[in-house]
This record gives sequence, structure tokens and C-alpha cells, in this order.
Amino acid sequence: MVSQKSKQLVVQISALAEAVDHLDEVLARYKRAIAGLATLVEEGESVLEAFDGLDGVMLRQRELTETFDEFEGARHQVRLALFSLAMAQGTSLSEVGRRLGISRQLASRLAAEADGTNP
Repeated sequence: MVSQKSKQLVVQISALAEAVDHLDEVLARYKRAIAGLATLVEEGESVLEAFDGLDGVMLRQRELTETFDEFEGARHQVRLALFSLAMAQGTSLSEVGRRLGISRQLASRLAAEADGTNP
């Protein structure tokens, strides 16, 4: 049972790494876009003209929000898998929470969700 939980944690960590890569790509595009916006405004263009000069990059706010949500979802799944494995290994919830830098209340909620008692 523990080995299956270990495998699940590894799978979730891999998914989180992919989400981090995707977030990094989206943030890099966003950074270039805001730098371009700043340059155009600094050169005297109106904000609307500057937006038009960015080919809609700044208008894709939904992509940024969805990518953050994807990252947060993957991070949550890693936490659940981590708590599931830690509980199977007999580690106390407070110790896991302390290592993650989260409150005992959040550790308790995550453990309950990982255990299936708090959907």
C-alpha cells in the first residue's frame, strides 16, 4: 500500500513540474508583453495604441488565470498525495504541516481530504 502511495506522489510531482513549466512559459510571455507596453507608453503612445501594438497578448488574461489555476490544482494534488503517504508511513500531521510551513488546521483538512473523509 505504501509503495502505491509513493508512486502516486511521484506521478503528482511530475504533473506539478509540468504545470510549473507551463506557468513559466506563460509568465515569460506576459513579462515580455508588459515590458512592451511600458516601452510603448514611455514613447508617448496612448494606452489603447500600446495595447494594439501588443497583438492581443495583454488581452489574454484568461490564459494567465487558467494557468495559475492549473498550477494550484497540481500543487494541491501533490499535497494530498504527500499527506496520504505520510499518514501511511505513520508521520504525524503536525510534523508534515510544520515541514510544509502550513497551519495545523490546514494540515488537518488536507489529511482528511487525502483520506477521503473530507471530499
